[in-house]
Amino acid sequence: MKKYTIVLMCLLGFFRVSATSNERGSVTSNEPISGTQKEYATVPGDTALLVLKNASVLDVKRGKFIKGKDVVIADGKIISVSASGKIWKAAKVMDLTGKFIIPGLIDAHVHLTANRKNNMENTYRHLEYLLAHGITAVRDAGGDGAALHEAQLEIRAGKRKGPDVYFSSFMAGDWYYNRDMHIRNEPYTPWEQLVVPGTNLDSAMSAAKACGATGLKLYHSFNKHFLPKVVQAAKAQDLKVWGHLMMYPATPLEVVDAGVEVVSHVYMLENLTTDSLFFKRKTPQAYKDSVIAALDIDAFCKIMKKKNAILDATLCVSEDRNPWIFPLLKRIHEQGVAIAAGTDQIVDTDRAYPRLLDELSYFVEKCGFSNADALRAATMVGARVIGQEKHIGVIEPGKSANLLVLEGNPLLDIHALKKINAVLKF
Repeated sequence: MKKYTIVLMCLLGFFRVSATSNERGSVTSNEPISGTQKEYATVPGDTALLVLKNASVLDVKRGKFIKGKDVVIADGKIISVSASGKIWKAAKVMDLTGKFIIPGLIDAHVHLTANRKNNMENTYRHLEYLLAHGITAVRDAGGDGAALHEAQLEIRAGKRKGPDVYFSSFMAGDWYYNRDMHIRNEPYTPWEQLVVPGTNLDSAMSAAKACGATGLKLYHSFNKHFLPKVVQAAKAQDLKVWGHLMMYPATPLEVVDAGVEVVSHVYMLENLTTDSLFFKRKTPQAYKDSVIAALDIDAFCKIMKKKNAILDATLCVSEDRNPWIFPLLKRIHEQGVAIAAGTDQIVDTDRAYPRLLDELSYFVEKCGFSNADALRAATMVGARVIGQEKHIGVIEPGKSANLLVLEGNPLLDIHALKKINAVLKF
């Protein structure tokens, strides 16, 4: 019988049930957890079956909680979600009466590492902090691939605690790296590549995949003719294709049309305007707001839906500089474009809560999302971003049991995500 690991966090500290390296789990308190508060004690555990009893379980697809459910977990997988009452032999039971279970959260755009000379202990500290706050999967959109691959493997093996790590191989053209002056001295790596017409794209994609990357981050210096070839080469090797919404010179419509699956930064839609005054530094904010309010986004929304593409909005990264992002995202959401929750933030363990919780509150409070839609952005849609929709993002039999147990109902108050009873991560 296999064992699992579960981390119990209470006001007195963390208590870990040690086990094999195959399954992992975490349970947090309802207090803010910083990167320096953790203290571990180990006690034995030998139960492979866990029953989360009598909880309200979120049906992510329908956007409603179902009361009085038991979630039964074996070997890190959900094997049953059914009405309470059945007795499971040799099971560890957690009575969650009055609690609310949702899928573990996904930050679909975060930065865990320094680009170079990375400190691995800082990286693990960042990951532990995110996990403690209910984030069970992350997409790092441009970091130290060697460090990220190490973290990815160590967490999968149960040797380290943290969200599951998915990361990109960063790719850009010569103008981005060299300004056409050949000024780049450092060698390129499989996770940071120069890609231009004439590059052996099959070799570039093979190198990206071999270094542990889940997909590409296409950043800059791609035109509408070359970009589709890069996208095609990536998809031929089952790599996800992520990228900036504006790729200079490729425009937002050209980027989506080329087949980029996840496009980052709603603020980059400013490139749809031809008003030159908008881009001047001294132009009044009220004028910029009016330009964006009149921006025609119909063609963009139409092609996003046609291509089944996802917008990684990253409100946190531009909220101060571009306040017009909030009404703009509201309009895009109203047209039915899929939105993922990503922050584009470097992890700050001194904050009481990760920025992902800010991103979700902005969706609800500033962009007109329902609470259910905001939660979908950080669960079901986030799982699509990293290509894991068959395994995570919803609470169903056969899915991984990466779950967040809350004291309150986040469909009534999105800030209930801060009141954690438990985080389970397998």
